[in-house]
Amino acid sequence: MTAELDAFSRIGLAMKTCNLCGFPILRIQPGVFGTRCVRCLSTYIHRAVGKVLDGLRLRSDIDVYELSSRGALCRYHARRFPNTTFSEYFDDVEPGDFRRGVQCQNVQRLTFASGSFDLVTSTEVFEHVADDTGGFQEIFRVLRTGGHFVFTVPLSGADTTVERAVIRGTAVVPLLPLNYHGDRIRGTGKVLVFRDYGLDLEEKLAAGGFSVRIVPVDDARHAIHNTRVIVCSKQPALSGSKTA
Repeated sequence: MTAELDAFSRIGLAMKTCNLCGFPILRIQPGVFGTRCVRCLSTYIHRAVGKVLDGLRLRSDIDVYELSSRGALCRYHARRFPNTTFSEYFDDVEPGDFRRGVQCQNVQRLTFASGSFDLVTSTEVFEHVADDTGGFQEIFRVLRTGGHFVFTVPLSGADTTVERAVIRGTAVVPLLPLNYHGDRIRGTGKVLVFRDYGLDLEEKLAAGGFSVRIVPVDDARHAIHNTRVIVCSKQPALSGSKTA
């Protein structure tokens, strides 16, 4: 790695560097996700989550669950946390089963035992989850006491979350014009956005038992600008609490 970094230096590139792997960051394509690490292809979101995780000073031997199986954050986890479980959601695979070595999980009904993990992470997932409250409850369930859920979703800055669509029976019912994102499995414009999150997300998470803080991340050295990472902690239950 040192020789490759020296090569970039020799050609006179004064670069911002990736905090996940140490390599330079370049604008390789247009758009907000176009400024990426030349090695691990991290976006500013991956780097922001990595910076927050570094600040938590977690041990390397903890049990981690990441709600994806590919990308820069997964590679970072594999290096830093050897006991990491990865998964994807496949529409036609039963939760807990595998496709080409990758486990399918539905965050609304995870197959893991309660108290399985010390850390759960995700990036830009929960806006695509029909029952996000159920998903947050499942994350809370599979975390150990003292564990953390560190994640991102697009936060609009509005006070109130706007629901765009709901599931009734097996049908998608639009409440607003449908909006879609893309991913590596389904392709561009194929992943339905169920909601635009507002700042009341913090209240929703707290109502589910989490201690919550929204961490603003700005670090010009690593090309991270105006990014918010949500850090939820599972604290010991108070006497009389019904939260499991």
